Amino acid sequence: MKIVITLLFCSSFLLSYGQDETPTTDEENPVEETAKIYVSPDQQLKKQADVQYKGERASLIEWEDLDENRFLNIERWKVDLKIKENEPRWRRNLQERRLMEKVGYVLECVGNCRLYRGVGYSKVDYLSTIREGDELQTLKDSYLWAYFMDGTLVRMSPNGSITLKEINIGTEENFIFSRLNTGNILIWSRDQRKIEPLNFKETDSLFLPLSLLEANPLDSERSVKEEDLFAFLDNSLDHLNKYKRLNKMIEENKKDEVKPTEFFLVMPNGTVQANQMIAEFIVLPGNKSYFKLRSHKQAGLVGDQELNPATFYFRGFNNTEVGDVEVGHWYEVGPKGRTLNKMNDIGPFGVGEFVTRNIPTILIAREILYKKYSSFVHEKLSEKQLAEGHGYRLWGAKNKEGTDLNLRLKFLNEYTRRIETNNLVVSEQFKRRLEERGEKWSYSEYTQDFYRRAIGDFYNYREGVNILSGNKDSLNSERKPFWKKIHGLK
Repeated sequence: MKIVITLLFCSSFLLSYGQDETPTTDEENPVEETAKIYVSPDQQLKKQADVQYKGERASLIEWEDLDENRFLNIERWKVDLKIKENEPRWRRNLQERRLMEKVGYVLECVGNCRLYRGVGYSKVDYLSTIREGDELQTLKDSYLWAYFMDGTLVRMSPNGSITLKEINIGTEENFIFSRLNTGNILIWSRDQRKIEPLNFKETDSLFLPLSLLEANPLDSERSVKEEDLFAFLDNSLDHLNKYKRLNKMIEENKKDEVKPTEFFLVMPNGTVQANQMIAEFIVLPGNKSYFKLRSHKQAGLVGDQELNPATFYFRGFNNTEVGDVEVGHWYEVGPKGRTLNKMNDIGPFGVGEFVTRNIPTILIAREILYKKYSSFVHEKLSEKQLAEGHGYRLWGAKNKEGTDLNLRLKFLNEYTRRIETNNLVVSEQFKRRLEERGEKWSYSEYTQDFYRRAIGDFYNYREGVNILSGNKDSLNSERKPFWKKIHGLK
């Protein structure tokens, strides 16, 4: 007796092999076994895709969201097949549209940090993976440091939100497209230059010690002399060894050629585009927004080479005007995205900016993650090597006309201006209706909530000094070397 083998992948299309569909019981005239193979439209491909992305599934069928009636519809199958016959690269194109590339990892979270993906969210912590389309959010009194695959660091203060739209690896430069939804957010791209040492306590001490244990310094044994406790505190401020380690790691990770990162950062009321930026943003929905590109001196970078200026894109359906942004200055963006003004008085922003002034342990952690996960981003890899080895698509060059990255930037410039302008118009209409009904319209404001917990931790073992007030009488401790050092006094 012969066996009929039926392989049911899905019953959209039938291919039959063999001489007969019914096995014979005649022992003298046996026939070959028959196999019925049901093949779905996504399997009907004459030629396999030229590359396969790392980690991608063999089948393109999304079984979790499958609609049986739609999937088994013969008329729809005919249409699908006709389209695929006219587009030989249909499988590759579909793979790339569904590809959610890894943007990076969460380095550390203090408090309650969330990642929204699809319709749900999850809490994130050390080494939680961030992918394209994800939204990172920090709740009240919560802070987060994230690491992007190109080496960029991102810091989020409380009540912040950022959506990671795209990370694209190009032939000449890399590209990051993100929407800064709300909050105080720092974007710090990686530079191969060394960092100027600062010999005082780390300003973002709230995150210390890091969960990345190898980034934390090893405490040297020191004796405590009861008669001179301030000398012990003074010695504890010797952070030069951290910077020696950091600069050594930067030198070890240095490459002859590094692809810079082009940033396209969208706020509700304006867009900032720059290359290799170190910038701090304060996004207040319904209100003004603020941002500053730090100079190489403010970032602590060694050398005379200055960081790049930025281009600002205004809002307006037909407004193609752009503004030039200098490094080293705070800028104020109007609520409707029609004005951009350089600020003379930075107000409370200086306190928030101080938090990230001296962070050698965070920068050491970046070098460790860069060596472990990201060195390939700056290598000259072929399309096949990048896809199969790391799971990323290779884009073209930004300044080469007609390449994927060049066309993508042109589209984003136009698309984001129009969609964000539309959002502002809808928001203004909603505000007007609320006011007509006598209801209150509230604006986001910049307050101490953005930095209070972080600054409080920095002064946790202060010598009787209230950091938020300089009106107190001079204390004995204020005249000690320890107090003077942390305040940058001689």
